Amino acid sequence: MSTNEEKIKFSRFNDFLRKFKKQKSAIVALVILLILVIIAIFCYQIAPYGINEFDYSSVLQGPSAAHWFGTDEFGRDLFSRILCGTRISLTVGLCAVTVGAISGTVLGLIAGYYGGIAESLIMRMCDVLFAFPGIILAIAIIAILGSGMTNVVIAVAVFSMPTFCRLVRSSVLATKESVYVQAERSLGASDARILFHHILPAAFPNIIVQYTMSIGNSIMTASSLSFLGMGAQAPTPEWGLILSTGRTYMVNAVHMMLFPGLAIFITVLCFNLLGDGLRDALDPKLSD
Repeated sequence: MSTNEEKIKFSRFNDFLRKFKKQKSAIVALVILLILVIIAIFCYQIAPYGINEFDYSSVLQGPSAAHWFGTDEFGRDLFSRILCGTRISLTVGLCAVTVGAISGTVLGLIAGYYGGIAESLIMRMCDVLFAFPGIILAIAIIAILGSGMTNVVIAVAVFSMPTFCRLVRSSVLATKESVYVQAERSLGASDARILFHHILPAAFPNIIVQYTMSIGNSIMTASSLSFLGMGAQAPTPEWGLILSTGRTYMVNAVHMMLFPGLAIFITVLCFNLLGDGLRDALDPKLSD
């Protein structure tokens, strides 16, 4: 890499940081998400009780000094279970969206750059997937594959893929006939070099924004599937499953629904706010 290219990239990065620092809500969301990541990594060390530590003398107790979020129907500490559920929810969200983003990006590059039959087949497949609401498509996939968090990751990745595919394809169509791409092609550059060194970097800002916002959506979908009994199974401390169990006790122990619901709400909101902030910081059309 030449010195001039390094200076250009450094200048662009500084420009991004300057714009991102103005997005106060996105910075707050980023800080909260970093805290959640730390919790997910060290949840079993931080949790004051074991996630399956039964105490039948403390069944369905409300929040107290001993149990900050109260206890569940088996006397288990709800705060500890929600802390450990952070690892499950973030892992499912990140893995599912990562698989969907990689597969969608590759398909979008092929469809946009080569066109023809490949483009028609890929885009018609995306149209078929777009015809179903995300949660309905995920339920259909789970019904075929069976319940479990691994299958939830596959289901969420499948309905995330067409969004990235269309996003990347539109970016490829906008840049593949540009002057610098034509110059590279005339110099004998391979398709792989043109795609991954020139076209993909142009689409990368949009991919980052979509990736960030899709994580929140995938966490919501995974929690919904667990809520319906198609995702995590007891005694896994997954937020959607804890929320589902709390339905039975919503009159006498409202804390069993309140705290896992807040965990899902805050996490999804933070990913959406961070995505909005990244979009504003990465958009070259927006002035300082």
